[in-house]
Amino acid sequence: MKILLIQPDSSQKMVGFSKLILPEPLALEIMAACLPEHETKILDLRVDPTLDETVKSFGPDLVGITGYTTYAPRMLDICRRVKAMNPHIRTVLGGYHASLCPEDFDEECVDVIVVGEGEVTFRELVTALQDGKDLSAVQGIIYRQNGRRVATPWRPLITNLNALPLPARTLTDHYRPAYHFHFWEGTYLVETARGCPYRCTFCAVWKFHQGKCRVRTPERVVREIESCDTEIICIVDDNFLQSLHRAEKIGDLIAEHGIKKKYWMQARADSIVRRPDLIAKWAKLGLRTILIGFEKFREEELASVNKSGSIKANEKAMEIMREYDVDMWGAFIVDPAWTRSDFDAAIDYVRSMKITFPQFTVLTPLPGTDFFREKLDQLITRNYEIFDFLHTVLPTKLPIDEFYANMARLYSSTTLSLSDLKRKIRAGQIPLSALERVRGLLADVTDPQAYLRSVGDLDLTRTLRGDVGAPCG
Repeated sequence: MKILLIQPDSSQKMVGFSKLILPEPLALEIMAACLPEHETKILDLRVDPTLDETVKSFGPDLVGITGYTTYAPRMLDICRRVKAMNPHIRTVLGGYHASLCPEDFDEECVDVIVVGEGEVTFRELVTALQDGKDLSAVQGIIYRQNGRRVATPWRPLITNLNALPLPARTLTDHYRPAYHFHFWEGTYLVETARGCPYRCTFCAVWKFHQGKCRVRTPERVVREIESCDTEIICIVDDNFLQSLHRAEKIGDLIAEHGIKKKYWMQARADSIVRRPDLIAKWAKLGLRTILIGFEKFREEELASVNKSGSIKANEKAMEIMREYDVDMWGAFIVDPAWTRSDFDAAIDYVRSMKITFPQFTVLTPLPGTDFFREKLDQLITRNYEIFDFLHTVLPTKLPIDEFYANMARLYSSTTLSLSDLKRKIRAGQIPLSALERVRGLLADVTDPQAYLRSVGDLDLTRTLRGDVGAPCG
């Protein structure tokens, strides 16, 4: 079969982090690698807006699309366009939103929804379609039969992540010059584990992975790192230090193999505090940045999101990272109920902690989570394009223009200044090309009118099905 896998673009110009982060579509690269006997192509619409031309020239039998919540409207739009060009092309959706909220895609232009992890399910689905077999035998899908939706039994999670092939990165090599991550170009994403054992109320990761965690062996991880033709590796696990012993073994193997690269990872503060020596070891291996979800700067607020951490642990982790010269990409959650004094306190705190690059995201009930159900009757919009963590979907205590003015003030008052950025460039810590990306990001997030302009033309009542009241997930 000829299979076209699509990474959607945004349907609107929004304030967001895309100016700073445009990574390779790792999920599609892994999916493509699971289909070696088929002719597979990846179309990344974020950098290659040629949907119509590609469908016509490639002539796919099947189009597969994935994306997070903000891409959900665009995913449906792509299905409509594909079917308009050729109604015989099979359309398949997957990913977090499609899995947790499949009813949002209940339109005739969508043939199949893959629910949960897709590597095994999608391969079986493609085989069944090619052989003309009944789809009822494929676990983990929702498909149309005689005009109605039919769901097959849920597929168990993949237990052996080592069995999955290395990503088919050659399918996106022609896009590689456009990809960047934070300050770096030429970055490759590496997934070493899936899932999270914690139950943060705002997070959909543990919901999608059913509260379970699975890992690749250190040997398999190092083999993939070694195969990446780049000096910058971004480890995209939600908590790379989830198993401290495994993280140490991976580091030992990197040293043994003489691999010289720079690393970006995500980790919890309490994991860093338990093993500061591990941070020291990884810093010597090339660790440059850790993204930490500090989330809150006041203990009672941290408890309210069920983070299972403490402000004391957060601050100790910051101290450890400063000691070993590892940059902090510190994430904080802004509550829509904040007043100006809360914003003032957040600015004072972030400044005092000397966080390299603070990230402020608005508390957002993600569709498919318990938090979404809890806040459903309070939502001021069901337009998923706004669920981007930089716009509020809940009522604000401040007038909305004041709220966004204070969001802009958070960034303008705490974010790495251009003078600091130039100093890091001169020291060779980050490339010169990062300057324009950071300027572009700051132009957005430090301009209060940018927040308002980006949603000014949107229909905030828009929802995929038009059924504003029904919860999903």
